[in-house]
Amino acid sequence: MSANLADAGGDWIKPALVGIDGARAPAFPAPVGELLEQVDGDDALARYARGAAAMAACRLAAVEVAPAAAEPPPAAPDDARMIGEGEPLAPALAAIFRGDSERLHHEACQRLAALGRALPAAALASALDAGRQRARLRPALLPVLGERGLWLARLNPDWRYADRGAAGAGENVVGEGAAGEGEPADSAAEVARLWQEGSFEQRLALFARVRAAEPTRAREMLQAQLGELPAKERAAFVAEFDAGLGADDEALLAGLLKDRGREVRRLAASLLARLPQSAHAQRLAAWLAPLVTQERVLLVKRWTLDAPQAADPEWAAAAIDAARPQNDALGERAWWLYQLARQMPLRWWCERTGMDPAALLAWAGKSDWKQALYRGWIERIHRDDGDWVQAMLDAPGRAFGEHHGELLALLPPAQRVRHWPRSFAELCRSGRLDEVLGSCAPGQWLPLDYSRLVGEGLQQAGDTLRQDWSLRQNAQTLLEALHPQALHGWQAPPRAPDDTPALADCLAGLERTAQLRRLLHA
Repeated sequence: MSANLADAGGDWIKPALVGIDGARAPAFPAPVGELLEQVDGDDALARYARGAAAMAACRLAAVEVAPAAAEPPPAAPDDARMIGEGEPLAPALAAIFRGDSERLHHEACQRLAALGRALPAAALASALDAGRQRARLRPALLPVLGERGLWLARLNPDWRYADRGAAGAGENVVGEGAAGEGEPADSAAEVARLWQEGSFEQRLALFARVRAAEPTRAREMLQAQLGELPAKERAAFVAEFDAGLGADDEALLAGLLKDRGREVRRLAASLLARLPQSAHAQRLAAWLAPLVTQERVLLVKRWTLDAPQAADPEWAAAAIDAARPQNDALGERAWWLYQLARQMPLRWWCERTGMDPAALLAWAGKSDWKQALYRGWIERIHRDDGDWVQAMLDAPGRAFGEHHGELLALLPPAQRVRHWPRSFAELCRSGRLDEVLGSCAPGQWLPLDYSRLVGEGLQQAGDTLRQDWSLRQNAQTLLEALHPQALHGWQAPPRAPDDTPALADCLAGLERTAQLRRLLHA
């Protein structure tokens, strides 16, 4: 949408708020106004409705409808990668992006990237809107917009996130070393330009790539700009220190313990705690160790746990909140213990007691401080804590049941299957559909064997779909999460004459989704 059209917006929108009549008929900018003059027989209300509809369509399409002082944009460049409108994949991609399924959007982008192709023209506007609405789609979307998509994005401020800088910051931008040591000078210049001029999403994606390849360089880039960033952006950049975390990061992270942003302080403290030799980790150990002690009962030694008797004045400098929120379920001392436990890496508990994660969970479960420990431990869990993840998933009574989805997501897909229901009927009865789907992020599929098991069950689930409202609500997402190879020959359950319109729509939607996904992977 141009500046001229934006300025004209108030002239044709405001009259609708006070009423439309002949005396107050708004003037529409050319050529919309000229076209309206050619329509005979309209009263003031009909004329306004026609004009407003035309302006709204122009606004969505980013069309210039008023004379512009600037030269018109250059024509869209040719792009050999773009899917042609005559190719079978083009209508499937257009249909996918007209829909609102985040899983299908990710899958389409990943498939195009694997094929080395770009989105067809008919899908670009919808795809750019999808990226505007969902920031986490952008890393997958930007590489497949192609030249036409980047050209179109420049014509609409709502799509500014997708300008040339985003696509230009690919793998080739970050070299093997500093400029002059294996990295082309133009790559160094492009990194510097994007770091200074890019949008937040572009700069964060660039920072993540630099951090993965050159942690020291990334740290220096961020340190130079920390004072200029809002708290939300500081937190996002600090979270990327998880990759390549090392002792050299301590000085920067220690300074962030005094940051104005609560989330920044929390992230910095969590990262510092993972550096055993850091001053912060040493302070945490000094506060926790006296609370986890051994006592002798007859001939047996056993570990005991206590909570702090009082808040330490130095906790504030370690991003530990001593003040318990009034509505929190934990008591004051339990709150203090939870605050310490949520920062200390889980491996410390094993090293301190000699117990494995399963034994520690059982030990904590018998303690007066169970809730404080369980809550702190589930917040402390990290992708490197695979043994703790397995122990929490296997805990008796599904003690961590409400967190199973996020715990499963920390495991490789092949290791998740043993924790899932072993038949489609059991999956429906257990009410664990959300858990299974929640462990499978957009862009991921269920393992092939499990996909076949679920797909066969869903194909024969006509009666269940008629009776189980929960399955009906999740059936579409379940089908989208199946491995593509499990869709060969798949058909939706047959319809019955007495099916409700809602069920008929559900079954038709399943058939359409299966067909689109088959076309995508043909």
